[in-house]
Amino acid sequence: MPDRIPCINPRCRRTFKADDCGSEVVCGKCFRTLPAEIRTGHRRLWREYRKWDRRIKRTGDVLKAQRMHDIRDRFGASIGQHWDTFIKPFFLALEKPEGLDVFLEEVGL
Repeated sequence: MPDRIPCINPRCRRTFKADDCGSEVVCGKCFRTLPAEIRTGHRRLWREYRKWDRRIKRTGDVLKAQRMHDIRDRFGASIGQHWDTFIKPFFLALEKPEGLDVFLEEVGL
């Protein structure tokens, strides 16, 4: 479906409308399956990003706004790094099923 974006979890079948949100999305149900440390860290980064975005909208000083843009952009980069380092690998690391093939691979045969 070209107008829909699937959840990043390969075992989840939820999709989202393709708008400005990007090419990778995690649904709320899958987000809640993440460990608590990852969830709170990601929420903290987004909270800071939105805080600086609101401050930029309120200010009238161009120099102040430029400094605030720089701070907000650093939080945006941190969000992307957090996504790539913690959230994507959590969902994309597929477990191998228990069986003879896995055992032989671990042994090195």
